[in-house]
Amino acid sequence: MLFLIGLGLGTKDLSALALEEIKEADDLLIETYTSFIPKEYADFIEKQAGRKPVPVTRKDLEEGLRQTVANAKDKKVVLLVPGDPLIATTHSIILNEARAQKVRCKVIHAPSVFSIAIGESGLDVYKFGPTVTIPFWSERYKPRSFIDAINRNIRNGQHTLVLLDIDHKNGRPMSISEAASIISDALKDAELPALKDDSEIVVLANLGREDQKVVCAALSKAAGLSKELEGKVLSLIVPGELSFSERESLERATS
Repeated sequence: MLFLIGLGLGTKDLSALALEEIKEADDLLIETYTSFIPKEYADFIEKQAGRKPVPVTRKDLEEGLRQTVANAKDKKVVLLVPGDPLIATTHSIILNEARAQKVRCKVIHAPSVFSIAIGESGLDVYKFGPTVTIPFWSERYKPRSFIDAINRNIRNGQHTLVLLDIDHKNGRPMSISEAASIISDALKDAELPALKDDSEIVVLANLGREDQKVVCAALSKAAGLSKELEGKVLSLIVPGELSFSERESLERATS
């Protein structure tokens, strides 16, 4: 049987059912590309399972998908996923492959950045437009489509949840100074941008953990939060049109 188990955002997000299935797994895998997994969380899983889960990359999972699913025909294969298992489209593909091979599959859900970020900001979930991701830039790779989506959302009065890339090579999440720099550079080529240097953004750090922090800052001043937020896993919200109650809730969340 194949299990897709959500890890949530912190060690206390794992349910008793999830821990039971992890301990009984024949093959214990953990995907390492959709989100950053802190060392202390990886250590916690190892302690609970009595062994280290085998890390799998996107390439491992996509190219080896048929074999991974086939292994679950006569073994208990558990794939651990940061956040909620079905937020990333890759994991829906796993379910489809399991159905095609007639392999039983069970999903154990957990909190994700999508629900927690919106809830902790105090903003109305129904007013969020499409989510975007800011990737790391390189000399030959500087995608700007995320800025177009943010600007469209703002013009529609909608908020934008912004996910930040992970530096897998160095095992670290994108910093606020890197994110602010990429946004500012992308804005230079944007046509009639709705997002401005003085636009307010919400920065959410280490969501779901005891040291969680939510702060607001103008885009131009966000890089100044670098020291305060160093090493933390971040996501952003770019607000669109705020109602009175949303403004009040956001002020409470960041006070």
